[in-house]
Amino acid sequence: MDIHQLRSWIFELYEPLENERQYIVYDEQRGNLLIDAPPFSERALRLVRGAGPASLLVATNAARAADAGKYREALGLQVAVHADDAKAIPGGPDLVLGDDELVRPDARAIRVHANGNGATVLLLRKAGGVLVCGDLDLASDAARALLPLNFSVVLSARRSPMWNAGKDNLLALQDELPKPRKQFGILLQAPWDRSYKGRLEDKLVPHDPIVPREVTAPREAAMGPETLVVASAARELVERPRRPLPAGAAAAASGAAQASAKETKRPKSFAEDWDARGTARPPTTIANPATDIQPPPPVVAPRSIGARYRRLSVEELAGVPYVDYIWGGIDLSPDGSEVAFSWNRSGTFEIFSAPLDGERIFQLTEANERSVWPRWSPDAKQLAFLRDRGGDERFDIWLVDRDGEHERNLTNEPGVTHRDIAWSPDGTKLAYTANATGKSFAVHLIDVTTGAKRALTDGVRDDLQPRWSPDGTLLVFWSRREEIRTNADLYVVAASGGDATRLETRGGVDGESIDPRWSPDGTQISFTTDTRGRQEVAVATYAEREIGRIERMTDSIHDEYGAVWRPDGRGLAYLHNEDAAVSLRRVFAVSHADHAVSDIPGMHAWPDIGPDSDATAFLFSSPSRPWDVFVTRERAIEARAITRSLPATIDPETLVEPSHLRYPGANGEDVPALLFLPYAEALQGETIPPAIINIHGGPTSQHHREWNVATQVFVNAGFVVLEPNPRGSTGYGKKWREGNRRDWGGKDLEDVARGAAWLGDQKLADPARIGVYGVSYGGYLTLMSLALRGDRFAAGVSVVGVVSWKTMVETTRGDLREYLLRELGDPAKDADLYRERSPLTHASKIRSPLLVLQGENDPRVPRSEAEQVVKALRDGRKPHEYHVYPGEGHGFRTTENRIDALRRALDWFDRHLRHA
Repeated sequence: MDIHQLRSWIFELYEPLENERQYIVYDEQRGNLLIDAPPFSERALRLVRGAGPASLLVATNAARAADAGKYREALGLQVAVHADDAKAIPGGPDLVLGDDELVRPDARAIRVHANGNGATVLLLRKAGGVLVCGDLDLASDAARALLPLNFSVVLSARRSPMWNAGKDNLLALQDELPKPRKQFGILLQAPWDRSYKGRLEDKLVPHDPIVPREVTAPREAAMGPETLVVASAARELVERPRRPLPAGAAAAASGAAQASAKETKRPKSFAEDWDARGTARPPTTIANPATDIQPPPPVVAPRSIGARYRRLSVEELAGVPYVDYIWGGIDLSPDGSEVAFSWNRSGTFEIFSAPLDGERIFQLTEANERSVWPRWSPDAKQLAFLRDRGGDERFDIWLVDRDGEHERNLTNEPGVTHRDIAWSPDGTKLAYTANATGKSFAVHLIDVTTGAKRALTDGVRDDLQPRWSPDGTLLVFWSRREEIRTNADLYVVAASGGDATRLETRGGVDGESIDPRWSPDGTQISFTTDTRGRQEVAVATYAEREIGRIERMTDSIHDEYGAVWRPDGRGLAYLHNEDAAVSLRRVFAVSHADHAVSDIPGMHAWPDIGPDSDATAFLFSSPSRPWDVFVTRERAIEARAITRSLPATIDPETLVEPSHLRYPGANGEDVPALLFLPYAEALQGETIPPAIINIHGGPTSQHHREWNVATQVFVNAGFVVLEPNPRGSTGYGKKWREGNRRDWGGKDLEDVARGAAWLGDQKLADPARIGVYGVSYGGYLTLMSLALRGDRFAAGVSVVGVVSWKTMVETTRGDLREYLLRELGDPAKDADLYRERSPLTHASKIRSPLLVLQGENDPRVPRSEAEQVVKALRDGRKPHEYHVYPGEGHGFRTTENRIDALRRALDWFDRHLRHA
C-alpha cells in the first residue's frame, strides 16, 4: 500500500485540537479504532463522528485516559488501556491490556517502560507496519524496546507523521545509525554513508508474521513503502512486475503452481487482480455534497417536515436577541485575544466582550439605552463606544474600562450625532465624524484625557469613515465634494490640521471611491470603487499625498467590498456578494490569489483580523440563525460561534430557508428575489395560501440570506413571503443599483407589483390575498403600492414610511437631505416629481386596510410624516390603524416594542388576508 492508500486508512485530527495529532484507523467491518482521542468537546466529538462509527478507543497513557469515559458514553464504544493506567478511567476500562497482546487481529499493543514510567504503543498491520506511539519520545530510553520491531511509518502526537522510513528515524534517534562524515563540495550528500548501505538493507526487511509476504510482494512491485532504498528482495519484482493472467489462461498455467497456491478470503490488490473491488472510500470529517455546475431550480412547492414543525409565537421569534450589525459591528482587542460587540440579549443593545478561546462572555455596560460601535484602545485598557437616548441617533462618544466598572461621557453633546470613531495609534485621541453645525458631518478629533475637540474639515459636505495612518500623522476619509453629487472620492488631511487633499482614484470616470484603509506600513490604501460597473476592492500605492499605481484585487462579476488588511500586509479579507449571500474571502496583495475564509450560506459582515494575521472574527447570519459573532483560523475546519443567540427551544429546522430566483419586472427585466414558502404543516389545510411582499428600506439596500424576524414570523404562520430586490437595490451591480435614480416610486414600484402578480401566476399564492409590508423606504413603497396598485394588494403595514418628499426634505437630518438631493432631485427644480411620487398625493386612492407604525423620536422619517397620511385616511374614512411607540426612533430598538409591532402586523394580516 502506498502513502496515499495509507492516508485513506488512517485519519489525523489536526490542530487547533490542542495543537497535536490523534489518529483514527478506519475499519468498515469492525468499526473504527481510535487512538488517544482529543480532549472531549463538541467539536472533537463531531470530527470523530464524521470519520464513521467507532467501536474501540485505546488510551496510550494515564493522561490520555482522562476523557475516555465521556467518549464511551457519547459514542457507545469500548475503552482499552494498560493495567497501569486503568485507575485513570472513571468506571474502569472495558478491556485491560497486558505488556504485549493483540487488541485486534491487525493491531498489536506493546507496553514500554523506563524510569518508573510506562506508555503503550500500537503496531498496525498496514503497509509494512505502522507504529502509533502517542506521546512517547522516540529518543528516550523506553523507545529502545521498539528496535526489534519492524515498521515503516511512525505516527506521533507530538511530531509530524513519518510516512516513510520510520524505522530509520528511530534508529537515528537512538544513535543506532552512524552520522555521516562531514563532506565538502557542491553536491548534496546521501543521508548516511554509502558504506553502511548493506547494514541498512539488513535492517529493512519485511516482517512476515505481521504482514504476510504474499501481501507485500505485489506492493513492493509497485514501489512499496518499506524503504527509501529499494530492497534487494524486491528489485527483481520492480524490474519485472507481475501482471494478472487472463481468465482463459489460468487453466494452462502450471498445475503444481496452482495446487500450491494457498486459498484465502483476503481481498486481492489491483496488482494481483484487475477485477478486484476497491476498498470502500472512508467518510471525511465534513462531507460536502456533490453539486452541479448549473444550480438546481428553486423550490416552488411547500414541503413537509412532519413532527419537527411547530407554530412559534411572536414572542418567541421577535424575542430572539442578535448582535448589532448596523452600528459599528465588532472589534478585536490589540492582542487578538478578545472581541467586543453590541448585543441585545438583555432587551436593549449593550457592550459585551468575549475571549476568543473559552465560553465566557462579559457584559460591560448596563444603561438600558442603545450602546453600539465598540472600539478597543491601543493599550486595551478601555473601550470607546456610542450611545443615544430613546432611539434618536444623537450618539455621544463614551468610554468604559475593560472591567465594565467605570463609564464616562466623552463628548456630552446631546444635540449632535457622533459616529465613525477611530483611535489614534498612540491612544491619546479619537477621530470621529459629527454634524456639530446641524447640517453635514465633518471630521473631528477629541483628546480622551482633556476632552478638547477640534474640527479637521469644514463639513460643507458629509465626510465619512476617517482612518488613521500607521504613524498617526494623517487621516484618510471619503466624501462627495464634486458638483456631481453621485461621485465620491478619497481625501487625506493632516492630524495637525490644514487643507484636505483629494486623491485621484477614478481616472476621470464617474463613480465612487469609498471605505479607504491604510496598509500596515502606510505605503498603500485599499478602497472600494464602482467605476467598472460593480463594487470591487482596489489597492493604490501612496506617497506624499499622491496616488500611484492602482490594482483591482479580483475580476469577479459580483459586488465585493468591505476589505480589511492583514496586519502582516500580505493580503486583505473582503466580502463577496452573490445571489443575496455574502461570503468572506481573502486575497493576497501581490499574487491576487483568492480563496474563501468562510462561505457558510448566509451573510457575513464586519471582518476583523488578529495580530497573527490568522484569527479572523466576523458577524454571520442566515435565515435560520440570528446575527452572531464567529471566529475562524486558516487551518480551522469550520468557524466557531462566540455567541449563540437562537434559543435552544427553537428548532432551526422549523425556520424556513429561501430560494433565490428572478421574476419578470418592469420593462421585462428580471427582478432578483428571495422566496420563502411555508411548510405544509403551516398551511392549515389551505391549498393556495395568502402571501406577503416584504420590501426592504434604503432604497440602496438589499434583502440578503440573513435573519429577518418579520419574514420568519409571517412564513411560520402560513404566509408565502416574497422578498424582492427591485431596481435601486445593491448587490447586483451599479446599473441595477442606480436603476431608480430620480424615479423613486416608478419602475421600482412596478417591480414590486409584478412580484405579486408572479406569485398568483405561479399558483404559489392566492392573488386576491396578497399583502405588502415594509420599513422606511419599504414603508414608502407599501403606501405607494396600496395607492397606485390597489388591485394587487389586499392589505398593508407601513413601518416608519415616508409620506411626503416635500416635508421629508424639510424636516429630516442633514445627511439624509443630501441623499434625497442626490437620488431624487432638487425639491425646487423638481417640485412636480416630489409631489407626484409622494403617497400623500394619492392617499385618497387607498382602499385596502392599512396599519401605520411609527417611532416617536424618529430622526430620519419624523413622526409628522405618519401623522399626515393618518389624517388623510381618517378624513376619508379609510380602514386603518395607527400606533406610535414612545422612546423609539427609526425602527424599534427594545425587544418589548419589536414583539408588539410584529404581533400587530401579524394580527393585521390574519384579519384582512386569511380571515377576510
